Amino acid sequence: KLQHIAQTFVQNAEAKLSSYTFVFPNHRAGLFFRKYISQYIHKPTFAPKVISINECFASLSDLMVVDQLTLLLRLYRIYSHELRTNAEPLETFVHWGKMMLADFSEVDNHLIKDVQSLYALVEDMHDIDVHFASLSPQQIEAIQRFWGEFHHSVQQNNNSEIHHKFLRTWQLLYPLYKGLQDDLLQDGLAYEGLLHRQVIEHWNEIPQDRFHEQYVFIGFNAMTESERQLMLKLQEMGRADFYFDYYDERLRDEHNSASRFMQDNQLLFRSRYAVEAPSNEEEKNITLISVTSSVGQTHQVHEILSGLVDQ
Repeated sequence: KLQHIAQTFVQNAEAKLSSYTFVFPNHRAGLFFRKYISQYIHKPTFAPKVISINECFASLSDLMVVDQLTLLLRLYRIYSHELRTNAEPLETFVHWGKMMLADFSEVDNHLIKDVQSLYALVEDMHDIDVHFASLSPQQIEAIQRFWGEFHHSVQQNNNSEIHHKFLRTWQLLYPLYKGLQDDLLQDGLAYEGLLHRQVIEHWNEIPQDRFHEQYVFIGFNAMTESERQLMLKLQEMGRADFYFDYYDERLRDEHNSASRFMQDNQLLFRSRYAVEAPSNEEEKNITLISVTSSVGQTHQVHEILSGLVDQ
């Protein structure tokens, strides 16, 4: 599929290829796309930009994403200040801290508006439907999944010290979330989710010279709300084009959970050029191997590679 998209753009826009910025979910896909582009170009030309979605967000903001260790240290400073006494040592806090950072980033990536209500102590799953009626089904599902784990913890450890400790920490989540945001933003720093939220919420403040001439989003499927909003806004500006890999029959199967985003994506995001559909006639030879551990995986890979060398 990537090869066909590369061929399509070289055939239709080779003269202005350098004006395009191709955006991928990760760096790996971009590396293969660069390779395919080079195979179809037969005369000197400036190469297009090929970036990841995180780099796309970063290019539209002055904020700098910091490493996890820096985030953990800043979060612990706020945490110990909020607790004042009885704060566990840093080495004990690290596990909790990593979970909090991941949760904060997910909350911001999905552009949850009422974060304080999200972190309130609700008594019943029904309260989620009341508090978050304005959220999308995907956002509500993610919240319900998280709360389901919390309620399971309550039921299993209702009278235990572990549960009470979890409860005390949970009550601090919103102050920690807000405190970390304020602490980072005043220094021009952010974690990825926060940077994404800031780009979307301050879209009209972004200087026009920050935007690239044309963006081409390739290979996305299950997008966060911030990614979805970024694409919609660039599309409104007439600067975006979209290509999805939905040719495989398994992705068109409505009973396959991987296909649930396909219909919405194809309806909202249209492709400028028609891309030749890849042939699926070649019979695939797939072998499933059950391995119980990472060590076992290493031994299995060695056997597979040894067999390929012998051939």
